[in-house]
Amino acid sequence: MLSWIRGKLTPRQKATMTIMFADVCGSTQLFERYGDEKARKIVSFTLALLTQITMKYGGEVVKTIGDEIMCKYPDNSSAFQAACDMQRSIRNHEHLAKINMAIKIGFHHGEILLEKNDVFGDAVNVAARMVGMAKAKQIICTGSTIAKLPIALAKNARNLGRVKVRGKKREMEIFEVIWQEDTSDVTMLYKSTDPPRRPASVRLVLHHKGQRFEVNEKLPFLSLGRDRENDLSVDTDLASRNHASIEFRQGKFLLTDRSTNGTFVWMENGEKFFIHREDIHLYNRGIISLGRDAMTDDPDLIYYKYVSKKESR
Repeated sequence: MLSWIRGKLTPRQKATMTIMFADVCGSTQLFERYGDEKARKIVSFTLALLTQITMKYGGEVVKTIGDEIMCKYPDNSSAFQAACDMQRSIRNHEHLAKINMAIKIGFHHGEILLEKNDVFGDAVNVAARMVGMAKAKQIICTGSTIAKLPIALAKNARNLGRVKVRGKKREMEIFEVIWQEDTSDVTMLYKSTDPPRRPASVRLVLHHKGQRFEVNEKLPFLSLGRDRENDLSVDTDLASRNHASIEFRQGKFLLTDRSTNGTFVWMENGEKFFIHREDIHLYNRGIISLGRDAMTDDPDLIYYKYVSKKESR
């Protein structure tokens, strides 16, 4: 009993490391297309490949969470190179390329707490937010992580601006890692401290029950919820009175959930997200459902589309 109590009282060890999350995209579609057994083998093979690459760069897989692995690396450079290698390996793999397998990656360098075989702390939470912001075939990390990299690596990243990160009082600067070998057509903004210029004449157009709504630079805020005082009112019991909002910020459209039951978002590429008291960026086009995972014929669905200057309404 005494040894057990001593074990519980042992303090967690502090360390400064880079935490990475790598997530298999579109796994739901894999299971629908190939069935449970084959899809599970594909996902397991992909995670095994990511694990090998992690070890190749001196990292360690902390744990597997469903279709996602959580890794730790001793430094930024190792994590950066491993993330790029992961994306290239998936793209260049003979069989994975045929089924259009894709992953998304997020990482952050900071202080963590080590306890047995697990890690905790702010760096873990921020890294999880980064992968949540990433799209398929994309690598996202924080500006502070890029700032500590050698210039030879850091030049292969571009500034995406400052965004609100759940759990943080201040907005954080985020970067996209350009992992493709040929980056000649990409404008690099390494260590840019100024907010990026906002694209001209972009807007988010929403449709709900025959009504049209728009969020843009001149109309930068739209409230959604069951209360009729909202800009867009959805008459369903599962929606909160003041359920969510969409805000135009630095050329991007941020959907923020403040509800009891959360918000479901379907992206054009087939990905589905559930957010609850957190944010998500809206891009391209998709569907929003307040409070429930609805079917596509649900009359309470909200359809949205990102429209640039060159596009028609």
